[in-house]
Amino acid sequence: MTRHDGTIVAKEGDVIRNLDIYVDSGPGIDIDNVNNVTVENVRIHINGNGGTEEGAGIRIMRGNNVDIQNVEVFNEGAPETGAERTPDHYGISAFEAEALSVTNATFHDTSTGVLVQYSPGATLEGIEGYDMRGPFPRGQLVQFGESPDSSLNNFYVHNDPKVAWTEDNISVYYSDNVTVSNGVIDGNNSPSGQGVIFEGSNNGTARNIDTIHMGNGAFADYGQNNTFDSTRSFDNIAEDQGRGNPLSNALLWGVNENTVVTNSSYQNAGNPGNIVWGEGNIGAGIDVAEVNGQTPMAHYTNAFSEGFSGSVPEVDTPAPIPEGPDVVVPDIGATPSPEEPPVVAQPSEPAPVDEPPTEGGNAPLTRHDGTIVAQEGDVIRDMDIYVDSGPGIDIDRVDNVTVENVRIHFNGNGGTEEGAGIRVMDGDNVDIQNVEVFNEGAPETGAERTPDHYGISAFEADDLSVTNATFHDTSTGVLIQYSPGAELENIEGYDMRGPFPRGQLVQMGQSPDSSLNNFYVHNDPNVAWTEDNISVYYSDNVTVSNGVIDGNNSPSGQGVIFEGSNNGTVRNVDTIHMGNGAFADYGQNNTFDFTRSFDNIASDQGRGDPLSNALLWGVNENTVVTNSSYQNAGNPGNIVWGEGNIGANIDVAEVNGQTPMAHLTNEFTWS
Repeated sequence: MTRHDGTIVAKEGDVIRNLDIYVDSGPGIDIDNVNNVTVENVRIHINGNGGTEEGAGIRIMRGNNVDIQNVEVFNEGAPETGAERTPDHYGISAFEAEALSVTNATFHDTSTGVLVQYSPGATLEGIEGYDMRGPFPRGQLVQFGESPDSSLNNFYVHNDPKVAWTEDNISVYYSDNVTVSNGVIDGNNSPSGQGVIFEGSNNGTARNIDTIHMGNGAFADYGQNNTFDSTRSFDNIAEDQGRGNPLSNALLWGVNENTVVTNSSYQNAGNPGNIVWGEGNIGAGIDVAEVNGQTPMAHYTNAFSEGFSGSVPEVDTPAPIPEGPDVVVPDIGATPSPEEPPVVAQPSEPAPVDEPPTEGGNAPLTRHDGTIVAQEGDVIRDMDIYVDSGPGIDIDRVDNVTVENVRIHFNGNGGTEEGAGIRVMDGDNVDIQNVEVFNEGAPETGAERTPDHYGISAFEADDLSVTNATFHDTSTGVLIQYSPGAELENIEGYDMRGPFPRGQLVQMGQSPDSSLNNFYVHNDPNVAWTEDNISVYYSDNVTVSNGVIDGNNSPSGQGVIFEGSNNGTVRNVDTIHMGNGAFADYGQNNTFDFTRSFDNIASDQGRGDPLSNALLWGVNENTVVTNSSYQNAGNPGNIVWGEGNIGANIDVAEVNGQTPMAHLTNEFTWS
């Protein structure tokens, strides 16, 4: 190998081979908007400075037909034990990379081994990992995200519970027709992670897989018509491994009425009464037996120390498991009742909301059919845009674009192709003002056919500004990912359509120092398909203020949620007709000030009973709730609940005779 210091930027058709690459930050190899690149016989050392900058062994951004063979990646800056400082230190990261091929790849201490997003037809063979470091949402050896028709064959991962920080080991996320086969998974210390999970994914197969030392779960199906064949669990763990007790009580197979499990077995169960459980009739397609005296199969190894291997070893399929006892379905019991809310003083009058603008979009519009592709520094204004598929405006790798006084009608063909009113991909300093977006192809009622019909989608868009924007029937109104410093003002939405993981008016993902001010969303429970209304996901220092949220029919959604996000503030927000929850804190040091709940709903709205029994404030020992109130609670015994001592910083009172504050309306007068 030849040593190389710094990132190698690939060109179209490059062959990159026989290199030992060292980078302090960023990727070892960057394949950005070029195709037909080959990488072979390469060792990469990333994150040499031990920092928090995004980095990867190999980063692929919109590059098709990339072939990677014989690669070993070391995350040199990982902490000695536990979670990484950022989830963005990947072994290989691929976004919009069709027909990706990875053969013989080993990863050490990376946040995730291989992350594949929006990349159909990926083929992974001979994948090996040691101590995946997360943190959430990473922690996998492999994650397929919205990458159908892909496969993973011959793999091994070992996670030391005192070193690693896992989530799901193999995650198949909204990716249909995926096959996962011939692998050994040893170690998962997450309270919520699974060995292999199909999440929103259908018609998949997991075959000939051994899981060892699983904590929360071995195999799980949250999709439809998935098959687990010759799957086995050894020595799973039912107690706390340092990150909390398993949330499933160490369930082995989580199934539903369409799951098929054949030729499968378990040995030395941590919780012998919790082997198979799920919704519907789980008996017909479930073949699971207890066994004794067996050992896991030999695992895959890339013997790079002996020279790069040229082929993948064969893995024998074990003999079928003899017929065993009937499936054990545990009695999980009733959901525990949360604590009664503390008795608190009457709240102060709510903070006044700024008067929202009532004018905007009052210029005559010029019709345009088809996507407008922005150039550097463009000003796009006074347009009425119609597109059958794809985005109305595409801002792709250009900066300093302004969009104003624009109405967009997208998804005119009612299909399942990805689409958006405005799509921003790696574009900084984008300013969007006075925009109204209609998802023309949405079904008459219920969930969209795909979660990828956004109002505005922004990925790696620093300093994004959106002012006066209204969305109708989009999967999500505004989705922001890896876009710090976003400022959203006067955001309005009607009937967010999902499905999971979308369904929000606004979701900020890994976009710290952002803000949402003056907003309103109305979701008709007979039309919309919501999840969380406002989601702040792994984004610190975010402020959400001056808004009204009316309607949430999800069994698991929240009005406003901090998830893995810290030091945030929610101020002067009213929630009305919430199902599962109004406000939730799954971060640290977050504050809810002048937050109010009106007329929440404790019954099934057509998608199942609220999983929290209609809890209003979900908190933890670091949450602060001040000047807050509720009226007409659906479950009066379930107002505030959470971990630790929740009394000291919680100021919530019952009130009567109040009405929600006036909500924002963007009065567009298009002509």
